[in-house]
Amino acid sequence: MYLALDKETGDLILPEGGGVSRVSEGRFVVQQVQCKLRTMLGEWILDQSLGWLTLEDFDKNYDIASLERRARTIILETQDVLAINSLSSTYSNRKLLLEFSAETVYGTIDVTVPWGK
Repeated sequence: MYLALDKETGDLILPEGGGVSRVSEGRFVVQQVQCKLRTMLGEWILDQSLGWLTLEDFDKNYDIASLERRARTIILETQDVLAINSLSSTYSNRKLLLEFSAETVYGTIDVTVPWGK
């Protein structure tokens, strides 16, 4: 079992009374993909190559094909993800919404990741 993260904030879920919440392997894969897709390039000081979006991606002349290509790479490089069934993105008012379905070793996952500045 793996540590459970809040779907909205990405923080550890700490139940009343102490301890931590845990998730199964399938939910852990979803958490991994969400964390990777929410990480801005260079955000983590110990590894500046971690992440995939920059502030320039939110300029007026954004490249949706490039954003989707990079998102696909992040998803497919996540441990236990086998294939992407579908991926769609919506970009509006400097906010990106990624929705995808992927096959994992634990079954199909459907994930929505909002991203914006």
